[in-house]
Amino acid sequence: MGTPKSVALALVEGVSEVRLRSMMGEWLVYFREHYLGTIEDGQLFLKDTPLSRACLAGTPLCAPHPGAKPSFLVEGLDAAQLYALFLQLIP
Repeated sequence: MGTPKSVALALVEGVSEVRLRSMMGEWLVYFREHYLGTIEDGQLFLKDTPLSRACLAGTPLCAPHPGAKPSFLVEGLDAAQLYALFLQLIP
């Protein structure tokens, strides 16, 4: 099942410097032109990196789709919290 553009935009609404790119019915998430993760089935997944492990300790790792590398499932953050997190995830 693909994620409608309106749903993907709602997940990152209010977060400046974010760009979404459509890919096979889902969305790639870029912040300041750095790839951070995906939006799949209406959920935000951030890639597993040393920076994301430090920032997202305690957040579950799960595969966004069968065969995908595990990613951090991020839920319940408002725009300000997402922006602050995104800032921490880019080198």
